[in-house]
Amino acid sequence: MDTERKAQDPTLVCTCNDLYVDDIKEAIEFGEEEYREIFAVHGLQPRCGECRCHVEALVKGIS
Repeated sequence: MDTERKAQDPTLVCTCNDLYVDDIKEAIEFGEEEYREIFAVHGLQPRCGECRCHVEALVKGIS
């Protein structure tokens, strides 16, 4: 994870895939709640996994 990029933009969740908070919210609204499925909605796959906690916190906060 590129912590410098993430610090510059707090809406950036996954620096490996350029996945933002709005992208994750879109996937959740689409009905996805599983980490890998949230990425799959956007045609992506998780890479390093360091964003998993952030993604799961967003899921818990929205659903």
